[in-house]
Amino acid sequence: MQRVLFILLTSAYCFSQQTIVELNKAPESDFILDGIISEPEIDNAKTIDIVYEHEPGYNTAPSYETKTYLKYTDTYLYIGFRAYRDEVKADIHPRDNFSLFEDDFANIHLDTYGDARNNIGLTANLFGSQADGIRIDTNDWSMGSGSGWSLDANFDYQSLGRYTDFGYEVEFIIPFSSIPFPNGKTQRWKIKLSTNYRDNTKQGVTARVYSSKLDRDNTCVLCQNNHTIVMTDIKVDKVFNLLPYVGANIVGTREKYYDRVNYETPDVNYGLGVNLDLSKNLSLEGTINPDFSQVEADVTKIDINSPTAINYPEKRPFFNRGIDLFNYSLDVFYTRSINNPSFASKILNQGKKSRLYILSAVDKDSPYLVPTHYESFSGVGGRSFNNVIRYEHLINQNTRFGGLISNRLYEGDAYGNLIGINGLINFNRSWKLRLEYFKNSNQEPIADWIDSDKTFSNYSVKLDGEKFSGHAFYSELRRETLNWRSFVRYTNISPTFRSDLGFITQNDVKKYEIWHGYYSFPDTQLLKNYRLSAKYDREYNYDNSLKMSAIQAYFTFLTIYNTNVFYNYEYDFYNSHLMSEFKDYVNHYSRLSSRPFEFMDIRMSYAWGKDIAYREAIPQLGIRSNLDFQMAVNINNNLRVTPSINFEKLKKIDSNEYFFDGYIARLDLRYQFNTALNFRVISEYNEFTDKFFVQPLISWRPNPDTIFYFGGNQNYVDEFIDYNSPNYMVNKTQLFLKFQYLIKS
Repeated sequence: MQRVLFILLTSAYCFSQQTIVELNKAPESDFILDGIISEPEIDNAKTIDIVYEHEPGYNTAPSYETKTYLKYTDTYLYIGFRAYRDEVKADIHPRDNFSLFEDDFANIHLDTYGDARNNIGLTANLFGSQADGIRIDTNDWSMGSGSGWSLDANFDYQSLGRYTDFGYEVEFIIPFSSIPFPNGKTQRWKIKLSTNYRDNTKQGVTARVYSSKLDRDNTCVLCQNNHTIVMTDIKVDKVFNLLPYVGANIVGTREKYYDRVNYETPDVNYGLGVNLDLSKNLSLEGTINPDFSQVEADVTKIDINSPTAINYPEKRPFFNRGIDLFNYSLDVFYTRSINNPSFASKILNQGKKSRLYILSAVDKDSPYLVPTHYESFSGVGGRSFNNVIRYEHLINQNTRFGGLISNRLYEGDAYGNLIGINGLINFNRSWKLRLEYFKNSNQEPIADWIDSDKTFSNYSVKLDGEKFSGHAFYSELRRETLNWRSFVRYTNISPTFRSDLGFITQNDVKKYEIWHGYYSFPDTQLLKNYRLSAKYDREYNYDNSLKMSAIQAYFTFLTIYNTNVFYNYEYDFYNSHLMSEFKDYVNHYSRLSSRPFEFMDIRMSYAWGKDIAYREAIPQLGIRSNLDFQMAVNINNNLRVTPSINFEKLKKIDSNEYFFDGYIARLDLRYQFNTALNFRVISEYNEFTDKFFVQPLISWRPNPDTIFYFGGNQNYVDEFIDYNSPNYMVNKTQLFLKFQYLIKS
């Protein structure tokens, strides 16, 4: 046993062949960010070759050449890309829009601490359109496509490029003050440079080419940055930023068909954010009356048959920095559970071997979520005080352990406390172990936030002041090689487990999962890669009664025009919901994404078979049909149109009646004047609710934090309390204005 523990705790590094590149320093007067890589800018510069195609090839020579040039000044790192191409595809995009990744672009991966805690990603195309993010070590298999990248981060860097007679070139200026790294005037950063392009020599498939080899037998993807750049005698500035904002909105409603829209008194908001670097590794953020609003509607998810609450991604800027620390498989921390704060503060410390995140917030309208085995119940409560402390210790780039403490205090004696530990170990190159354990202690408020007579364990769902405690455990053992990949998972969540600052929608479960897949990369004219895999799930409750048993088989392949085809077959041996039991039924899911032309991307999925009508008083099996289609068309470099539609229906087996039948249609129209200024209109019709809305917006965003918004929202219905109108009319309207300006020290 001691030997096993020793091996786990002293697991060897995922060594890669490191090339040390000592960069040359130059005065800032040598550099002009104009998109032109000039001779003074690259004189005496060091180069890193981008020569390894990862997709569709595997460490093969790319079809086209890309050269890079690296230098630095006292205050920033300069990197220039020269891309030699026959054709170049690029448009102007708003910051952090996924449409950028359909272009030819250059990408920089930085591991500034050298321990694979994360990779910072900085992306730009020749117009200077940007996307930045953080990549973490993830266990999200996501039908085999989980990458670990998140675009939540906002790093302030500059980029610009141009078309050339040989292809294109693009320049990056990365201020040292804008990214985290260890204290000290001498820096050693691991780096990987890459580029993406549509390769017409390979039937229009997107080629991804890097400066480092890819080792598919190595589970530690973040360790595979094969170059280390060295910079000496840099200037490390402490950041002191102020972020004031002012916003206003006015809301009008019409309750009766013949009424005029009655507008309320305009609501004016203002607040201030402060970001102070106490050292390069320790920062303090605080906000007074913070503005956590988002101005773009989330894509509506069809939840008419969902037995639990549905979560949406976090888009509010205050939570961006440091959120990669919360890479949990169990959703014990969900930032949108802090709904409407009047004050929030955050401390973030990144040391050479550890990371610390402390968040405190006063929430004026606190969401409350009660999970059970089959259903979850939600409501919105009153004022609460919230605290989160997250710590992680990095033994080396393969092994890390951490802890979490969170609590929410409600007015009165109610509270929700949580404490937990976790660990991640990459050992023996191809093997990875992940562990999580949490313990909660709760006293419910006495409140009417949730209206239900149902129970869980020996307690009631309604909020009547009950006290209870519970626990949750998650473990995963994963193996990855070039061709074979597998994992085994075990999840154990007690009937009384919940996380008031998380998004736990199910408890009272013991779940076993085993997955195995075969990957192949033939890179032929018609077949670029493919995967065959299978997964088995078996689930019990805490009374050890079987609740679910199912097997799934998957097949996916990549072919011409960047066309990816996926198919999933699922056979449910046994399933249950509430008092109903179901045996031996089948459902199917297929998905296709393609880029038949440079200006068009198509994504569609279709699901069919049998499914449970969860929201019936007595759940029943029905015949399911679901079609989801989206097409993005670039009319020119500035104008992009994205229509989408999602059909969902569930038919009764023994009749022609439907449990539900409807669709949601959405149109996204955007005109990008330049990288900072754009106009967009989003409209959406929901047949399930028979409502639609229109959202126009003008947006100006010259850097990640300075923004100006002017827009509105128009909600339409054709049913009023006094009359069913013949036409859709506005029942609620909103206009809003926001200006936020970053003041740098």
